[in-house]
Amino acid sequence: MSKPGILVIILIFSIFILSCASKTRNESKTVQSTTERSLSEYEITDFDTTLIFQASLEGNTQIVQNALDKGFDPNSVDVNKRTALMLAAYNGNTEIVKLLINKGASVNFTDEINRTALMYASTGPFVNTVLTLLEAGAEPNLIEKEENWTAAMMAAAEGQLDVLKILIAYGADLDMVDVDGESSLDFANSNGHTAVVEYIKSKK
Repeated sequence: MSKPGILVIILIFSIFILSCASKTRNESKTVQSTTERSLSEYEITDFDTTLIFQASLEGNTQIVQNALDKGFDPNSVDVNKRTALMLAAYNGNTEIVKLLINKGASVNFTDEINRTALMYASTGPFVNTVLTLLEAGAEPNLIEKEENWTAAMMAAAEGQLDVLKILIAYGADLDMVDVDGESSLDFANSNGHTAVVEYIKSKK
């Protein structure tokens, strides 16, 4: 299996940490979504982080806003040190990303293997989310600690050319390599993303 393929598998499995099945960008709902729940049923008293994280992932702005208004800490983490910002970023829920940042969410907070919200967002076609994070101070050249992958490598592996262009505009270093000495160019080439390969070559 190619390294980009392994990257995708790791990211997908790392998301499924919620107690209920939740909707990701490529899955249909298998349980009742938080978006179908009445806010009257959701009285925040002890801040149910599982529900708030699920709402962030699914794009339920009302629940997240309600939680923040009642004092929910936007830098709360789950057992894997993931924040609501990371989950919102993974699905490109830009409005929630903005809400969380405005309430003090750290854009460079890292999970247990040093992944950031920007890394999660960079795996999808989420230009606005990526731009929002970068404008808020997200560092494009941070690395996760297992394979030394960067946001640019993740975007390149997934063929997200528009995202990669924004990362580069904000200082992403295309010459950075992972633990095996492979760069963003290698990631794009390995996964057959010709347009990304040609663009990266044009930046050399």
